[in-house]
Amino acid sequence: MIHSNIITGKDVELGDSSSLNNVDLGDRVTIGEHCTIFGSEKNILTIGEGSLVGSRSILNGYSAKLSIGKRCSIGSFCHFIVDTGPTASEYLLKKYPILEAPISVGDDCIIGHGSMVIAGVSIGDRVLVHPKSFVNSDIPSYSIVAGSPAKVIGKIEK
Repeated sequence: MIHSNIITGKDVELGDSSSLNNVDLGDRVTIGEHCTIFGSEKNILTIGEGSLVGSRSILNGYSAKLSIGKRCSIGSFCHFIVDTGPTASEYLLKKYPILEAPISVGDDCIIGHGSMVIAGVSIGDRVLVHPKSFVNSDIPSYSIVAGSPAKVIGKIEK
């Protein structure tokens, strides 16, 4: 379901069951089935040309800017969350205040199936994130990362 404020380049493919709102999709972007991808009027979510988002992924760019670079491959069941949710517990809210911070992913990255990237993370160019990784800190370009939390386990030659 496409709601509003959608900008698309040429040859964009969108799964019929996906929902988009406040996004800017580059040329040749492919969005799989059952995805939820949204920004806000003041934080337009961007996905660069030639990128692919796998089925059942959630890209939440509502509270802060979320940008995916060119030629990226995001696996199925991935979550990108630019904010932490509210809680009814005043104790937990004091201990873990709500955070709203941007996420950026560079060009030519591969984010493996089931990975999560949280608020405030910047991923450099040509990064490989192994499946089911939890990315909670910045990842330098040309890195291979894995784990929960994700750690650099190797380098990609330039």
